[in-house]
Amino acid sequence: MGGRGMWKTSNKIWIITTAPLVIVGLGFIIFGIMASPEALTDDGYSLKNFYYFMGGSFIFFPLVGALGVYYYYKRINDREIFLINEGIRGEAEILSREQTGTYINEQPQVKFKLLITTPDMAPYELEHKEIINLLDMGSIPEGKKMPVVVNPNNPQDIMLIFD
Repeated sequence: MGGRGMWKTSNKIWIITTAPLVIVGLGFIIFGIMASPEALTDDGYSLKNFYYFMGGSFIFFPLVGALGVYYYYKRINDREIFLINEGIRGEAEILSREQTGTYINEQPQVKFKLLITTPDMAPYELEHKEIINLLDMGSIPEGKKMPVVVNPNNPQDIMLIFD
């Protein structure tokens, strides 16, 4: 459901992107353990501390980045699941649409002016931006009515349902 479908992240992505950096970090820490306390870098700093710092950086930053990406996509997915399960189903009439000039993965962002009608609320107009598959642009003309799900706690938060 929704314009993009459900956001899904693969566990294999973590292995491909983060695990190699963590392994390099562990290697730096091992080198730090093996380094002589008297060994210095070219600029006079302790080689042991350099290895520990690099190892910690190669472990800490990729893990923080991976967790940040995970929670970002989890938040998007949780929102879509909430709207699907708890949202108010209604209809959105496209009053106008225009491309914003922004492209994400070569797909245009479109700004819609919509008339939202639901059984529980008075009809209201809303501007909504959405990334649209370029091939779907012809199937969403002005005047088209399409299903929508509205957040019951925030009528400005909607999810268009593309067929």
